[in-house]
Amino acid sequence: MSQVKECMLVTIEYRLKTTTRDGETTELPTQTCSFVYGVDTQYPSVESALMNKQPGDRVQVYVPPEEIYGTYDESLVRELPRSDYKEERLKEGKMYRERRQKCLVQFMVRNIRDEVIVVDFNDIKAGTYAEIEILVKDVRESSKADLKSGCAIG
Repeated sequence: MSQVKECMLVTIEYRLKTTTRDGETTELPTQTCSFVYGVDTQYPSVESALMNKQPGDRVQVYVPPEEIYGTYDESLVRELPRSDYKEERLKEGKMYRERRQKCLVQFMVRNIRDEVIVVDFNDIKAGTYAEIEILVKDVRESSKADLKSGCAIG
């Protein structure tokens, strides 16, 4: 029986559940995909969990925030002068976007005060982690055609 290792075509059935920093969970229905192990991009924790597995094996994988959207960094929450930004675009709980000197300035407006705005430069999904239940369906040598397509979980 074949084992998962570099350049093998792996077919899995998986169920993905994500949880945000605020505790909101989303579950996707069970899906099936095939990918060439070590060639097609997968989360590092998924690759580690699948190494040496065989068809019929089941694994549960925790994917930490740093592998998805990054960890939430409190130092990216800052106070900025309110007068430096377009008033009509400042809305609490909404993304602020503006082009300045050919660069996109983007942040979440957390709070609007008299002279300052409290903004958050974290990705809005920072701190999200995933739990993936995986069933290894098939493992075989990959062909040249297999190397041209694949799937990435997430």
